[in-house]
Parts: sequence; C-alpha cells; structure tokens
Amino acid sequence: MPRSLHRPSRRTLLAGAALVALTGGVLIATPAAAAPPGQSADSAQPAPSIHDPVALLEALAPELLDETLPPLDAVGRAELARQTGATPFELRLPAEAGEALHLAPAETEGAGLPVSIAVNGARGAAREAQGISWFDGADDASAAYLQPVRDGVRLLTALADASAGEQSSYDFALPEGSYPTVLPTGDTLLSDASHHYIGTLAAPWARDASGRSLPTTYSWSGSTLTQHVELEGARFPVLLDPLWLYSYDYSTSSTGWSVNHPKASENAVSRLLHGCFNCYFPIFGAPRSYPVDGEILPLSVTPFTWTATAAPVKAQTANGGALQFLALDGHFDGAGSLITFSWYNDPSGYLHLYVHAMVRKDNGPAINLINSRAAGANWLLYWKRVADSATGSGGGGGV
Repeated sequence: MPRSLHRPSRRTLLAGAALVALTGGVLIATPAAAAPPGQSADSAQPAPSIHDPVALLEALAPELLDETLPPLDAVGRAELARQTGATPFELRLPAEAGEALHLAPAETEGAGLPVSIAVNGARGAAREAQGISWFDGADDASAAYLQPVRDGVRLLTALADASAGEQSSYDFALPEGSYPTVLPTGDTLLSDASHHYIGTLAAPWARDASGRSLPTTYSWSGSTLTQHVELEGARFPVLLDPLWLYSYDYSTSSTGWSVNHPKASENAVSRLLHGCFNCYFPIFGAPRSYPVDGEILPLSVTPFTWTATAAPVKAQTANGGALQFLALDGHFDGAGSLITFSWYNDPSGYLHLYVHAMVRKDNGPAINLINSRAAGANWLLYWKRVADSATGSGGGGGV
C-alpha cells in the first residue's frame, strides 16, 4: 500500500519533444466554454441527468467524449499480439459493481505494472453507453462512469446535487510498500517498494454545469485513493475524475541496465543538457542549445521506415516549470500532441526519466503498439545517455 508521499524539488528537470509513437497518453482536452449559471456548458437548456453519461459529458465536457476508445477483447488482444509480437494494453471492465476493473500496460521499455481498481459506492450491474460503462452511485444523487481511453481509463463521478457529498474513493490493489510521487505538473506516479513504476494518475479534474473548474485534490489512506472537490457555489450537476494511464519511466531498478551514474542529481542532469542538448537527446533536428519558450524545432523521426518523417514542435513551459514540446501542423502524431520528459530522484536517490505523452492521432491498434515500442526504446536510450554522463551534485537547476 502507498507509504509516505515523495515530492521531487520544483527544479525537477523537464524537457520534451513529440517524436516517435507518442502512445502512453491521452488525447488533448480543450476546456469547454462557460455558460450562464444554471445552464449546461454548451446550450441554454438545463444539464442532462447524471444517469445519461453521454448527454452529460456532451453538456459539461464534450472534448472528453472523443477520447473514448473501447478496449480490445481477449480475441482482439491475441490477434494484435500475433501481428506485432508484443503484448498489448489490456483493460477489463467489471460487469457488476462489486468487481474491480483490471489494467495491464503494453509490452514496452519503461512500462508500468498491472493494477486492479474498485470503485467504492457503486451499485448494481454495469450499463453501457457509447463505450462508457456506468453504475448507480451510493445514492440517487451520484453515478460512476468508467470511460476507456488510450492506454488507460477515466474514472468519472457525476454529482446531481450537494447531497452526493464532496468526495469519491477507489481501492487499488497495489504491492506492499507502494508509494506516490507528485510531479510539478500535477501528475501522480505510483511506484512499488523497489521504485519500479506502476502507473500514473493525471492531475485531478472537476467541472460544474457552468463550465467552471472546481478546486479538487487527491489523498491516500492505505491503498484507497480519495478525490475531494469543493462544491461551494457550484452549479450542478458536477463531474470529477481520476484518470489512470500508462506512460514510460526509466531507472536502474526498472531497466536492469548498468549506468555510470545511477544516482545522478537533477542539478547534474540540468547542467549536462544545458551544456549540449542534442549530444544526449536522441532525435534528429534537436538543437545544441537547450530549447527556450516559443522556439520552433524542426525535428524528424523514422516511425515506420528509414525515411525521415517531419515532427515539428514548439517549446513551451507548463505548470511547475515543466518544459514541454507541442506538435505543430505537419507532425505525424497530429498537431496539438504534447510530450513532457521529467527527471526526478526517488527516495533512494536513483535517477528516473518519466515520459508523459498526450497524442492527437489514433493510427489504429497495431501501429499504435509498434510506435509505442519504438518510442520506449528511444526514451531508454535517452535515459541511459544522460545517466552515463551526468556527474556531480552542485549548482545547475532552474530548468
């Protein structure tokens, strides 16, 4: 079960580029426009019932509906494994409220671990609406939606009114000694006692019927995750969610690779990459100087063949000082795709590279998996180059 929270310093080094096969993420979400109080976010009509998940999502968060991606069944997974030679992502949704949902990552370098999650308070048999499974909540004022997405699942709670309360909780089946790490971006990484990455909880999210974002946080009690939301002044209904997904994470504990400096500091990594970015970043077109906000990088990759494919990106700074790369028009993953690389040290001092991607374009299960494996190998090379070369512990930082 999770133990004490580990927070890397706010100078955690983050750099990114949209390159090969940016799987392990979800589609970019654009905030819905606000509507006058008492109305749904996209019309002058009252918001739909919480027992109509598709209509409610269309009213409060229409951008999320496009992310629904029904999981492959056992036959489909077996065929995909035959085509690609790799085990694909697995999501098994429960048929009854008392059952847990089960997830396992695709077979890539830097992959996470299988996990089971139970939705507390859900009742009855699962119902389905356009790929979204849903259950009645603990009372008539709440409902639970399970939305399958690319390499993950969104666990939505819908609140009809204030009587539903200000929290929802989930029981995770985790190895003993597992713990969370909160990155400056707001993502929470779960790791086991040996610091092997399990999976990611995206930053908590909540929205009311006027389109307003509500204050919301996570807390842990043992292996139970609770999402809290502040409902003062909210227009009902309200939606909130943890999003569970699989990205990539690299360290000596997870890769088995031997490197020269397995416990290199964030400062050492910062100095190294500011001294020569493209000496270590394994993508054609990367600059020698560390990228700055607004800089356009003419990256190119070879995702399917040995022919270079354009992957232009723009550097930008995200929450917590994270440097991200945003895919531009002409990028093979789709304009608006986003990737962030986070360097951090775990409680034992080992250096990790965490890669979080959000991808616009869906190339289909086979190409997605092939790209994911190619990307995983690339990021492993990036981590190894840096961990072999980053020395010292003083100065630097401020990325």
